Amino acid sequence: MRYLENESEPIIKLLEEIKSKFDTIRQPKKYYRNSDLKELFGLSDNTILTYRDKNILPFSRMGEIYYYPIAEIDNLLSKNSNFDLFGNRY
Repeated sequence: MRYLENESEPIIKLLEEIKSKFDTIRQPKKYYRNSDLKELFGLSDNTILTYRDKNILPFSRMGEIYYYPIAEIDNLLSKNSNFDLFGNRY
């Protein structure tokens, strides 16, 4: 029995390593949550609420959780930017 444990240990370690690599490969996020908006853009809870109420931020809601589509947020930022004034240096 001890022989099997010693022989299977490297295999188990290899399988755990492979599993950890697969765990790190994730589908790209499609939605931000409130915490993402606060962390990435420095928005407060009140600002997020105001932007939702004024239909500035597109969102979906499931129960009490709000989801903000990343593609739409990126589009909103691009549409409201002045980057073109700088000759596309950014």
